[in-house]
Amino acid sequence: MAIRLGSTVINCADMELMTRFWSQALSLVPPSESDGDDFRVLRGEHVSISLQLAATPVSARNQMHLDLYSDDQAAEVERLTGLGATVVRHVRDPGDDFVVMTDPEGNEFCVCAVTDLA
Repeated sequence: MAIRLGSTVINCADMELMTRFWSQALSLVPPSESDGDDFRVLRGEHVSISLQLAATPVSARNQMHLDLYSDDQAAEVERLTGLGATVVRHVRDPGDDFVVMTDPEGNEFCVCAVTDLA
């Protein structure tokens, strides 16, 4: 039996806001008929993200987050900020360079600088 990652699920309060943000951020395609749903899969060529409407606000620290890899970290941080993300902090360690950001509902994700996206 094999196992693979099918999707990362993000709990959200505003399905439409989060659909617009993540669809544009990662060039994902939402389902064509999706109004009023409480679970939505945004599909892409290499990745899928699922959004799940939360019945109550999530108040605990994020237990899971996305690491997004880019060979132009600064440009992606600027683009994502324009879409509604917020920069939390920029971490630069030997061999590691990433920007912690939050999406429009406060879910954390990282934009990691890489020189080889293979």
